[in-house]
Amino acid sequence: MSDLSPIELATMQQGMTDQQKMQFITQYNGSKKDPTIAIVLAVVLGGLGVDRFYAGDIGLGLLKLFTAGLCGIMWLIDIFLISGRVSEFNRAKAQEIVQAIKITA
Repeated sequence: MSDLSPIELATMQQGMTDQQKMQFITQYNGSKKDPTIAIVLAVVLGGLGVDRFYAGDIGLGLLKLFTAGLCGIMWLIDIFLISGRVSEFNRAKAQEIVQAIKITA
């Protein structure tokens, strides 16, 4: 999975005023996570669950923290899967922001 494409962002902004679009972009850019940072965190501090905390998975972060990444197994798996999880987080956050903007309109 990749980060949100410009087409996806434009689709989410359909029907918004210019002010709402600016509000969406500002909030999204302030809350999105970078998949590259997540991969670096997974490699360097993945055994402590820092990558999962970064991706918003508090429960799995705690599990990795208290089990040393399930003795390294989950750490190794997350090196390959964490960027997809961050992309899912970004999509969910974008949808959440769109809904909040539409409710206040």
